[in-house]
Amino acid sequence: MNSGTFHAVGLGPGDPDLLTLRAVNLLRLATLVYVPFSRLTSQTWVEEAVRRYAGQDCMIFKVEFSLGESSATRQRHWQATARQIIERLRRGEDALFVTLGDPLLFSTAIYLIRALRKQWPDIPIDIVPGVSAYAHCAALTSFAVGEGTLPVTIIPSVTALAEVQTAIERGGTLVLMKIGRHLPQIINLLEDKGLIEHSVFVARAGLPEQHVEIDLRNLRGAEAKTGNLAIILVHNQNGEQ
Repeated sequence: MNSGTFHAVGLGPGDPDLLTLRAVNLLRLATLVYVPFSRLTSQTWVEEAVRRYAGQDCMIFKVEFSLGESSATRQRHWQATARQIIERLRRGEDALFVTLGDPLLFSTAIYLIRALRKQWPDIPIDIVPGVSAYAHCAALTSFAVGEGTLPVTIIPSVTALAEVQTAIERGGTLVLMKIGRHLPQIINLLEDKGLIEHSVFVARAGLPEQHVEIDLRNLRGAEAKTGNLAIILVHNQNGEQ
């Protein structure tokens, strides 16, 4: 019997209209879908998107994010998940693993794909790209992400202002993700560097509670949760040719 195929499918940033046609078609034909989730969040959009497009006979399995503190613990988690999926594939079943955004951009799919290939180097894998969250944020604010010869720097988790300052010195576009509780500090830094008027803020892009702000000064004194699922795009012309 021929083995099944593992499909890593990007669902885009949150707007159900931003799924690719290939993602929708795979979901409509799917009989087995793995949906990642975390005990630290109540966000359910990924599962809701799957149920919107998948057929009634589709089996949906939840895969918890690996929250282990050590790398070895996280690897054991993904290896165990990979073994379960491989058992299905060897029985000839196809399996989908869905993720917000794109499967190869700061996604849990990356760790699962590595675990699968470690156990089965020739495993049939199909990766379906998705619209990234920052691309959607740029579209919502008419923000040119890449222009001329200036670089684009993506900082996936703003945990140290020193990293942001170093990126500012390089010039070009900054994509600041996972702002969270650091929003006030980021606003102050952009103000100090004269970049606040060249920055835009989008939180929960594509979701019902979407928040777009083109004047970041309006975010001063905002609730602590404002920075959750937020991205700030910064255009710094330093070094522009």
